Amino acid sequence: MLHQLLAPTLANDPSRIVLEFHGNRWSAQELDDDSTRLANGLQKLGVGQIDRVAVLLPNCPETIHAYLACFKANFVIVPLDYRHHAAQIRYALNHSGAETLIVHHDRIEDLAEEGVLAGIQNVVTVKSTADHEYLTFDKILEGASGTFAEQSFEPDDLSVMIYTSGTTARPKGVTLTRSAMIAGIKKYLAHVAINQDDVALIAAPITRPMALRCQLLPVLHAGGCVSLIEQFDVDIYVSALQQSPRKTFLALLPGALSKLLSHEKIRECDFSALRICLAGGDRVPNKLHEAFQEITGVPLTEQCGSSEVGAYALNPPFGRKKPGSIGLPMYGAQVCIVTPDGNDAPAGQIGEIVVSSPLMMEGYWNDTALTRKTLHNGWVRTGDLGRFDQDGYLWFMGRKKDIIVCGGSNVSPMEVESILLSHPSVGEACVYGVTEIDGIEQVHACVTTQANTEQATEETLIKFANEHLANYMVPHRIKYIDEMPRKGAGKVDRERLRMREETGMEDL
Repeated sequence: MLHQLLAPTLANDPSRIVLEFHGNRWSAQELDDDSTRLANGLQKLGVGQIDRVAVLLPNCPETIHAYLACFKANFVIVPLDYRHHAAQIRYALNHSGAETLIVHHDRIEDLAEEGVLAGIQNVVTVKSTADHEYLTFDKILEGASGTFAEQSFEPDDLSVMIYTSGTTARPKGVTLTRSAMIAGIKKYLAHVAINQDDVALIAAPITRPMALRCQLLPVLHAGGCVSLIEQFDVDIYVSALQQSPRKTFLALLPGALSKLLSHEKIRECDFSALRICLAGGDRVPNKLHEAFQEITGVPLTEQCGSSEVGAYALNPPFGRKKPGSIGLPMYGAQVCIVTPDGNDAPAGQIGEIVVSSPLMMEGYWNDTALTRKTLHNGWVRTGDLGRFDQDGYLWFMGRKKDIIVCGGSNVSPMEVESILLSHPSVGEACVYGVTEIDGIEQVHACVTTQANTEQATEETLIKFANEHLANYMVPHRIKYIDEMPRKGAGKVDRERLRMREETGMEDL
């Protein structure tokens, strides 16, 4: 199935438009033919089965061609985050052992300056504007055959290797087999009823798990259309919403959603065709739920997942949702909350979320020790904290590593953030622990001002928190900032805020 992702559409309507980008459109047949030529072209360069092919591209058709070509030829695709610095790219390339890199021309100069390209056997450039020593993507397609010989596959063959952001340690190569990728598509389509009439607007990076596994691959297999934006820009996104075809399927992180809903032209957009909007990757405040439904008439659908296990919880897309909850366990996933001693936690009690799922990773590439630490008897320890309510809905309570120990008591940043976010003048909030001069860890917070509201004073917010929280949980300091720093695919960078506070260096 993975090597024939477009097969249902090719059999029924090969001329059907399945990709739109910058006003250009591709039919299923055109997309399939281009990916076939790319697979043949890479084989001519000496790329063999299970060899790693790294891709450093923004959202663009060539990225999709690369995925489909690697799936067909049984290459292992290594999608790299286009926003990462050259040093991060060098580490991932060396660690993965990739000898082929498909890279946008705009990144050639900074990668060459850092010596990143020196050890790469095949460098293939996309959107090249001048003659240089490297192969070009278009030339590979021009000289390759449009017929592809059928390959042999095994379910446990590695297919995708995704590198985590590596903000607190070196990036980890999460390996996903063909069977895990196939299960991800099938389970998602079983849970989220995507069909050929759906048009997905994708602005999150398709080199990252959420956009890849929850939008791009399921929509293409269902025969729907993917409307692609290079990266999230609120003006471009709003413009895309105003253009045909009308969008039915959106997915954004909360920070991007907040910018979208604050845009001056958001109410000029036509949401009459919208069926679903996924939100995940970070806390989704209740006021964001309320604003989105008021503007679009459609409720947000929260979900949660990770590179290691894929989506493991999802609110019913077209059923009963609980705003603030990350929903019910994903189809095929077993989700448990465990206490520090390894026992199952009862409903209402917070513990670590552990997951067993056909979507999950095989392990970390070339890191047996970390794989053993994370994987136990088929279960992944996510490092996420959560609790089940009496109805079986899962509530995300933050990361274990983010817990603040203040006065001998544990403080969950998310619990404090939820109170701060309930104040009408607060747009976003991030809570973290800061070790002060006396060596005691204190609760600190950064907030942004809610659009079109008057900024409250620090004293007002601390008093507000005091009215709703136990004394030891009340922030010792609350600081206003213009914008939250972000990492990876757009999550708030809690560690950077903490480091700024402790070092006094605002440019961190």
